[in-house]
Amino acid sequence: MHDVAETLIPRQVRREHVDAMIDLRPGGLTWRRTFPGTPHQVPYARQFVRYLLADSPCRDDAELIVAELAANAVQHTSSGHPRGTFIVEVTRTTATVTVAVYDCGWGGTPRFGVRGRTDAEHGRGLAVVAKIADRVGYEGNDEVGHRVWARIRRCQPTT
Repeated sequence: MHDVAETLIPRQVRREHVDAMIDLRPGGLTWRRTFPGTPHQVPYARQFVRYLLADSPCRDDAELIVAELAANAVQHTSSGHPRGTFIVEVTRTTATVTVAVYDCGWGGTPRFGVRGRTDAEHGRGLAVVAKIADRVGYEGNDEVGHRVWARIRRCQPTT
């Protein structure tokens, strides 16, 4: 007996097929998912990114980035309050992957350029994100929330 999913989903996605799908839409493809604003949801955000980028050389970096941004949203904004949420957004083109996390606001503003102490237990995550990504930034404010994003341009497979 065969599982229906096994017959409908190929075991390996070919890169040229993914590139063709992305080229169908100007600006690439974008996926969003809302998560409850609790720390135990951060691994699920990582799995979401890992699934979407299963065939991408950027997968590991994007997964690390979303973990940091989601953890910051839960820890430093009202996303981590009761009934809070955060949204993960992945935009993929043939040349880039952009990972963004939307928070519920009323918290700290991301500071990518600030260096923490090397012996500090906290405060180095955004520096790691900035080092991995080619571009980082944020939009929004405390009242409406923030969209914190990181773009990786080195997404072409190595040959």
